[in-house]
Amino acid sequence: MTRSLAIAIAFVFALTRFARADDAGQPDRPLHGSVSAGGTLLLTGDAGDRQRAELALDVEPWSRFGAVVAWRGFDRGHAGLVTAGIAYEAAAARPRLVVDLHGDLGIDGDLHAPAIGGGIRTVITLIGPLGVALDTGTYLVIDGVDHTRLQLAAGAALCMVW
Repeated sequence: MTRSLAIAIAFVFALTRFARADDAGQPDRPLHGSVSAGGTLLLTGDAGDRQRAELALDVEPWSRFGAVVAWRGFDRGHAGLVTAGIAYEAAAARPRLVVDLHGDLGIDGDLHAPAIGGGIRTVITLIGPLGVALDTGTYLVIDGVDHTRLQLAAGAALCMVW
């Protein structure tokens, strides 16, 4: 019985040795990222209106770490936040699902004040390179004692993934 068990284990190891992921022949972590455009709902720090627009680009070059650049919470009456920062791919079932954590520094275009914050971005690929990006973030806009505000935002956007 132990001999047949050993043969079965050796057979399983032989089969799994040659198993490859869908991206066989590619580097372990190819260049990947997404670009998105959509809407955001400001839960706090809205300055009069809650529904605004958002643009974002994230790139992770051959690793879990990368960069994110975004223009958050803007519309005709508000310049929004322009931010840049680091992104960390916390979880992924590529190419269908990616969960990124991001930390950002930027500037509030309305107050010309510094902003710091971060959030979580989930990208779900639907058809080919097209998908949906869900982003939730918290940003502290620092502008003295009276105008400092905490902006909580949740957004949904159409995106293209590569």
